Amino acid sequence: MSLAPDLVVVSKDGTDRAAFEKLEALGLPVVVTAGTTLDGVLEDVIRVGHALGDDERAADLVAALTRRIAAAEALGRARPHRRAVALIWPDPPVVAGDGTFVGDVLSRAGFSNVVPRSAGDWPRVSFETLASWNPDVVVRPDTPENAGAFARAFADARWRLVPAVKEGRVVVLPGDLLERPGPRLVEALERLAAVRVP
Repeated sequence: MSLAPDLVVVSKDGTDRAAFEKLEALGLPVVVTAGTTLDGVLEDVIRVGHALGDDERAADLVAALTRRIAAAEALGRARPHRRAVALIWPDPPVVAGDGTFVGDVLSRAGFSNVVPRSAGDWPRVSFETLASWNPDVVVRPDTPENAGAFARAFADARWRLVPAVKEGRVVVLPGDLLERPGPRLVEALERLAAVRVP
């Protein structure tokens, strides 16, 4: 309240509902973003732009992002079909299902997600399950907070059950590109579409 913001932007999935309700009760103008796909993220850009009174700039950004998405999708389709899993946390393994913005990025980059829809959006899975899914490539985020956890986990013998990890077929993307449902997801898409897996 002391900052007197003109607008508070909160993520539906990343913000505690009680905190959101408190912000509203205090009379602060709040916009909720809820994108679970790249299309949803583009809708969020329009929503935030409108709340800021800058519809034209938001529309220009969406048009530019839409062109980049189309180019990345074409690049991904041009490569041989590969199966992937996005590993969000290594121990216990947490992966991104098809119903998430990360799953949408994998698909648009030309990969098929090995996580079955029946597993849910962000399931915890066993090493044996990952090995049975046998992805051609593992995609993971890199942040200062998770770097040590991934280094320790991948040194664990259990990860040798997953051929892609054992053979070094791991694509590392900055977490601020992959883990946030915002415009920078398009850069994650571009990087993934350019990946060539043997």
